[in-house]
Amino acid sequence: MIVLASGSWLRKTILESSKLTFTVKTADVDERSLEAQHPDASVEELAIILARAKAEAVQLENSDSLVIAADTFAVLPDGTWLHKPASHEEAIELSLKQSGQTVRAVTGLAMSYRGEVITNVTTTSITYVDFDRGTIEKLLDGNDPTIRNSGLGFFIDAPGFTLVKEFNGSYTGAMGLPMELVRENMQKLGYQE
Repeated sequence: MIVLASGSWLRKTILESSKLTFTVKTADVDERSLEAQHPDASVEELAIILARAKAEAVQLENSDSLVIAADTFAVLPDGTWLHKPASHEEAIELSLKQSGQTVRAVTGLAMSYRGEVITNVTTTSITYVDFDRGTIEKLLDGNDPTIRNSGLGFFIDAPGFTLVKEFNGSYTGAMGLPMELVRENMQKLGYQE
């Protein structure tokens, strides 16, 4: 059995689209505390640390299962890391910081099966057109941007999709679950569905 160690509806949707059979068990991991324990970690290292902690926490209760966990950050050109917004207003502010910028979406992936853990990281660059507050307010009206990393969203069902000028890297990795690596790691771990 496959267990997705994430409460993210988008990761769940990606995995459902892959036609893999799985269950969802969210990991009880204090992400901000782990971040504080690794103040010198790069964003790539921290994404892997968080993903691995989630995979290992869920693996404890699901010893015979393949556990898949991930963590994603959006990074501005100045190095600022963006988290999920806590409010609609914060989502607008985070979105405005991305106007005309090339943002890096960094996703750490950890997969655990029968005592072995494989970790990977993907980095995808997304360049947005210039936009203003009025555009963002209109796009986010009626949407819940607090469920998206950095609020804006760039995939086909998210308002930010219409503001993407250029995209380079792993599409599903930028959304939070790099399926090209999930499938590769399943083979490396000897997992067969």
